[in-house]
Amino acid sequence: DRLEMRIFGACLILASLINSLGASLTLWLKEDGFGHRTGLWVNANDAGDMEGVRHRAPPIEMKLVGEEGSEVTLSRVMTVRQMGRRKTAAYLTLSALLIFSTAFLLGYVVFRGVCRVCANEGDLVPLSDAPAGDHPGTLERVVRVSRASHPPGSSEGNALAREILQNLQNLRMDHTWTDSHYATLQFPSRSQRNTLWLVDAEGAELEEIPLDSEAYCAYSATGTVTGGLVYVNYGRREDVLLLRQMGVDVNGAIAIVRVGGGVSFAEKVWFVQEAGFVGALIYPDPADVPQDPRRLGLHGNTVISEHVHLGSGDPFTPGFPSFNHTQFPSSQSSGLPTIPAQPISANVASKLLSQLSGATLCPRGWQGRLPYVECVLGPGFSGGSNRRLKMAVHNTMKPVLLNNIFGSIEGSVEPGEEP
Repeated sequence: DRLEMRIFGACLILASLINSLGASLTLWLKEDGFGHRTGLWVNANDAGDMEGVRHRAPPIEMKLVGEEGSEVTLSRVMTVRQMGRRKTAAYLTLSALLIFSTAFLLGYVVFRGVCRVCANEGDLVPLSDAPAGDHPGTLERVVRVSRASHPPGSSEGNALAREILQNLQNLRMDHTWTDSHYATLQFPSRSQRNTLWLVDAEGAELEEIPLDSEAYCAYSATGTVTGGLVYVNYGRREDVLLLRQMGVDVNGAIAIVRVGGGVSFAEKVWFVQEAGFVGALIYPDPADVPQDPRRLGLHGNTVISEHVHLGSGDPFTPGFPSFNHTQFPSSQSSGLPTIPAQPISANVASKLLSQLSGATLCPRGWQGRLPYVECVLGPGFSGGSNRRLKMAVHNTMKPVLLNNIFGSIEGSVEPGEEP
């Protein structure tokens, strides 16, 4: 666009110059060397021999007469005409040189801009002719690294950090280094599993709902809660408000929400906690995280985990960096939840939701794609009006060493300046 505007402006300037030159040439040809306008009178007999004259004028004598009526001799007329021809030739020559110079400058400006754009953007290659990328080494590395788990602070995680540092050094980067910090993280307890049970009115355990022992929500509150189960769609603030408008009793109940909806795990837990729920279960619905095509979609037993701290950084050093073993006043982030949260798979959610009962059906847009599930809000269970859900979370806290790997390329101009 900038190049087109430049060409258009140059064309306007060239057209204006040519127009001005034409007007000046026309005015000059009408004047003689002395600045007087003259008229040339010729004999009518000679004029009759000119082509294009349809009517022959009467034979009268014509003379060269000035504006003041004085006669001008023929020799003087010829001299003036010769001088006019020389000046005309000189004027036309100067005009041609000016037009040529203007055109040359215009071409220089235009083609200089075109070359600069080409030098920066490079050659254009049609996408259809571009060969498909084949990176077997990269794919093999991704498969190898992702095959084994490497929790933060574990020996597997430290080994992976050393491998990444070695790869950066092999690339001969100017600077490579490791930045290490101690942070307090939450992990599943090795002595007590997180559990889900269907219990009767007296709290007796009737049926255990199996959970993945390695699945947990980091920074969840710990403890055991019991209550009815209420489906809350995505767990958004508007979903909770709609439940209240529909008259669903949520106080003391456990919320079951699905992944997605534009809100994080931490926001889901925070909103249901504010509404009066005592626990939260989060699962991936096939409507949001497809399970097909076969072997490519999310497996029905797969759990999606995420932390539930409504904030960033280490929640036990709010507002401070986690320097190595630095002592800070005893405090914690206000974004930590006060109710337990647990991620579950789509298969576990289907088993729970298929047993929900109640007179209130789900609002429009809340229906997922779980099989054998009639979208009922709860909070009761079928097969017994007094059955409830018991949820136990036993995560533990411990400080771990986190390694951040960095590599940098030093610039040639002002290398010490940060971008």
